[in-house]
Amino acid sequence: MVNKQWANINDIQQLCGNGRDKARSIREEIEIDIKKSGKKLLEGKEKKVPMSKVIDYLNMDIDYIAKMAMLEQKINNDRSIK
Repeated sequence: MVNKQWANINDIQQLCGNGRDKARSIREEIEIDIKKSGKKLLEGKEKKVPMSKVIDYLNMDIDYIAKMAMLEQKINNDRSIK
């Protein structure tokens, strides 16, 4: 999921393990920070924010996530070979 460029409410909710209201609050905080920096966000039917900003906000260790994803893929590949 973190390989997506944009995050919606559902993505944020799954990443932080909280409810929809908290995910919306996180998205809104990220939107405010982006707008304060003078940048613009995509306008559309569904509000989205950059996944990189969500990762930063949640203080996620992307290197660790990548290592674990590769390990999981290796384990799944090893299982399918047997």
